[in-house]
Amino acid sequence: MKLSCPVCDNSSELELIKGTKDIPIRNEPVTIEIEYYKCSACGEEFIVPDPKNDPLEKAYRLYRAEHDMLQPEEIRGFRFKYGLTQGELAKLLGLGVASISRYETGKLQDEAHDKLIRLAMDPVKLRELINNSVDVFSEAKKQKVLDTIKEREEPIVTSLERFITLNFQNYNPDEYSGFKKFDLVRFLNAVLYFCKGGVTKTKLNKLLFYADFKHYKEYTVSISGARYAHVPFGPAPSDYDFYYPILIRQDAVGVEEIIYTDYTGENYVAKQEPNLNVFSDTELHILSLTKEFFKDFNATKMANYSHEEKGYKDTKVGEFISYAYAESLKL
Repeated sequence: MKLSCPVCDNSSELELIKGTKDIPIRNEPVTIEIEYYKCSACGEEFIVPDPKNDPLEKAYRLYRAEHDMLQPEEIRGFRFKYGLTQGELAKLLGLGVASISRYETGKLQDEAHDKLIRLAMDPVKLRELINNSVDVFSEAKKQKVLDTIKEREEPIVTSLERFITLNFQNYNPDEYSGFKKFDLVRFLNAVLYFCKGGVTKTKLNKLLFYADFKHYKEYTVSISGARYAHVPFGPAPSDYDFYYPILIRQDAVGVEEIIYTDYTGENYVAKQEPNLNVFSDTELHILSLTKEFFKDFNATKMANYSHEEKGYKDTKVGEFISYAYAESLKL
């Protein structure tokens, strides 16, 4: 492509090169994929500045994922979820408002601060912090936040479901979870979202796969942290047969029988509205994009489409599909 070389200032043919680079983050090398150009005139290599493709930001994101730390959008999403300002959250946690602002805009957070914010994300702990707060809120605002906590506490996650989480999706964030710890609340609400209007189990499995992998492709982290395995009808969430019955048992999802020419199938229909407040803006965008893209696909067409994914072709039945394959995702 034709660009002006920033080194020799010649308008020369530039070669686009893809490679990897180790960036030291807190004395730990983080390997990221990078793209850079090489000038055919002077031989110099350089990166074209792009805020959407900042190597340091990529390294920070990978570092956070590998150390199970919150991403900026998760901190912002938590604050927005309860209607808290940066100043209010900072006072609740005993932090400076500048720290919250930096963390939300991409600055790598202090590990102690990360644990403090994550602790506050638990509704019980947040309620305790608010009840014990002094000079943080007006009485009206304080009551509003407490009411919001009550409204948005997740009803479909019980002690039984938490037991299932610990036994079936208890793993550290890695390339097979989209560098995110499994989030049962997000996973179940994504199921409810895709089940609105009815969907077959086969198609549901693929919609969840595409949503998680598409979000990873665009933002380097998955939505739910679910692992996906190669099964005969295409990618499917690991242990999905343990999770769907949760929603059915709690009357959040109904099952309709579908009669085909040669067999009988099941259609899942949401009977409860998904709690969209658990998702960030980027997650909601990807969920909507995925549902819209595949709206006219039936189960067979969906399965055939997913079979052409490189991540599916390169794996065998029962094997997990790495989120690294998101780069070649057809969506």
